Amino acid sequence: MPLSLFLNELSCQSEASPRQVDEAMATFVNTLKRLKGWGQGVELVTDGSFNKGELARGYSYAQWVNATGMNRERSRLILSLRSRTPGALRDVLEAAGHDPAEVEHFHDGRRAVGIGAAQLVDGLAVSLPVSPKWAATWLDVDVNRVGEDDIETDRARVRHCSTPEEADDHEAWARDTGLSRLSSPAVLLDRWDDSFPALERLPRFDRDLSALDPKWFRPVRDLLAALQTTAADHWDLGRSPEPDWQDPHITPESLRRQHLCTFPDPGLDGRAVCFSWHGRMTPGKGRLYFRLVPERMTFRLAYVGDKPGSDRLS
Repeated sequence: MPLSLFLNELSCQSEASPRQVDEAMATFVNTLKRLKGWGQGVELVTDGSFNKGELARGYSYAQWVNATGMNRERSRLILSLRSRTPGALRDVLEAAGHDPAEVEHFHDGRRAVGIGAAQLVDGLAVSLPVSPKWAATWLDVDVNRVGEDDIETDRARVRHCSTPEEADDHEAWARDTGLSRLSSPAVLLDRWDDSFPALERLPRFDRDLSALDPKWFRPVRDLLAALQTTAADHWDLGRSPEPDWQDPHITPESLRRQHLCTFPDPGLDGRAVCFSWHGRMTPGKGRLYFRLVPERMTFRLAYVGDKPGSDRLS
């Protein structure tokens, strides 16, 4: 299940000029890219059709898209992440056990549907950075609920971002939320493309993962998350051919053992190649072998399981 991002519709009701909107949307798209790069998949949930409304008073989404070729490219990314389910916001709330008719949220006295939805499901609200008021990693909202005899009023804080830097404050929470949903090898493989887009797999890796000792599932899941972060955010070929590893136990295999981690690679027309880099899993002696694919800025995974011996891998 992807991380739900709830658009703060109030940030689309400003008096910003077309130039200011263009700058804000460039940052907004960069924020979505940052969130998407965390590996758990994201879905932009809006109250109504975002691409058919306004981004500021008197300035429509369509006008913004048609202003430049770059905006058309940015729009394609936005629409690829947007939930395509009609009434998606209501569906998300109802699936989480909330009746939208029984609760209202207000931010600075204005009804706030997107921010409120994020508060109800412990999601993340996202805004266009068109005003200093949205330069915050948390937003306060007043919550009005229908009680047994009267309206009950409460105050709550909501996770929020309008820039990539603000998003970074929520990274640990988002990654933990995303990983917790990957509860078995089958679920992990099913959601691989959303969760680990920078990690490729040999067919044998899928078989190994499906047969993995249960004691290693969480360590492997955490190791995969660290590899995804490394490949996506900490690999600068202009600085070094090797990434800045985000797991301290990633090392290359010794020369005398490299024959134990050499496998045919379909990506090289079946030619055998050494997958020397590896991470460790405990308890016991577990290993995950992979190699760097710098031309694609990915890692290709070949084996996960017991530390290999001369009679283990074939």
